[in-house]
Amino acid sequence: MDRTYILSVPEEYQDLAREISMVSGKIYSKAVNFFKRIQAKGIHVSRKTFDQYMEWWLHQKSFKLHSQSKQAAYQQFWTAYQAYLKKLQKAKEKGQDTSKIRPPFRNKKYNKVVFKKSAIHFKDGDLILSNGKEQAPMVIKGCCLKGAPKYAELIFHQDKKKYYLHIVVEVEEGKIENTAGVMAIDLGVIHPMVCFDGRKVLIYNGGILNSKIRYRNKKLGEFQQKLSKCQKDSRKFKELLRAKREVLRRVNNQIRDVLEKYTSYLVGYCIKNGIGTIVLGDLKGIRNGARHGKVPNQKIHQWMFRRVARRIEEKAEFVGIEVKFIKENGTSQSCPVCGSKNKPENRNYECKSCGFRYHRDGVGAINIYRKYTGSLSLVVGLLACPTGVRYTPHLCCPIEWNIHPVGKTA
Repeated sequence: MDRTYILSVPEEYQDLAREISMVSGKIYSKAVNFFKRIQAKGIHVSRKTFDQYMEWWLHQKSFKLHSQSKQAAYQQFWTAYQAYLKKLQKAKEKGQDTSKIRPPFRNKKYNKVVFKKSAIHFKDGDLILSNGKEQAPMVIKGCCLKGAPKYAELIFHQDKKKYYLHIVVEVEEGKIENTAGVMAIDLGVIHPMVCFDGRKVLIYNGGILNSKIRYRNKKLGEFQQKLSKCQKDSRKFKELLRAKREVLRRVNNQIRDVLEKYTSYLVGYCIKNGIGTIVLGDLKGIRNGARHGKVPNQKIHQWMFRRVARRIEEKAEFVGIEVKFIKENGTSQSCPVCGSKNKPENRNYECKSCGFRYHRDGVGAINIYRKYTGSLSLVVGLLACPTGVRYTPHLCCPIEWNIHPVGKTA
């Protein structure tokens, strides 16, 4: 499995990073201009002809960049152009309007620099990125990577106003022992995850997450109202549009941080307690025909259950935990003790037949567990009160482990 380390480029190499990024932009722009001229003449160009022309053109120049990085610069355009052709073909097959599908014919002053495996070296714990024979290499001292580097990308982060290195390394998938346990997870709107492992219920509090979603909706509404009063493409319109994108970017990053910490904590808990199987409720099609009113419909359509389930799958696969999906029809209404149907009130569940009382989402997780394991009834005396996990900026896993496919290393 691949893992990406994000390393800050030292200040002494920021100017060099900007320089080689500009070189990469010139090569990319040359590829764009070449295709523009060829397309205007109605000539079809193969990949071999394209590569030969770009290699001939680069041979005439003396760019201070590694040869593999030069190739990667114009190959980025070829990849983008092929993606454009596939998208155009799909639109034609479906009979859709293709006028808005534009080819990637935009020149770039700056472009990301790709360092392939031949340009990456390790020496005495230092990461050395070669820029060719005529240019000094970029040296990142004290770099600790847990795996063999496959390639690296030099990318400018607009929010930080600095260049960063994204280094992709190949790591071995982890395996855990004593994986007989089962963890059932009920995905919810108010609480993103409610888990039951056969002994206790664990509730991941959704207060912070829902507050950030409400804030995003509020700011989006404010910007849309202001934009509707401005003339399109005016100076004020463009300023508001940039401000809107910046606010949404920051809030979406905060939402992602909550989900990443919660899912990492969950998989860490499974490793610590010997959980070998995670069972998720299958919510496919839950949005179809949702007619609950304006506010409830908005909550359902902004519910990120697919995103949460996907991150759980990816992180569980990394450590060898199996993920299963089962239908969760009626799991929030069935009594886990006697099996009778009862409609819960607010966040509480009470069985009118046997008097069982518990948290509503906890009942859903318990019933998913029963449905998967085949347990017929629940011993109420052994069921502990639900415990909660609340988000904090420094929320840590129960154990130390390397799970994030995208990690940050200072």
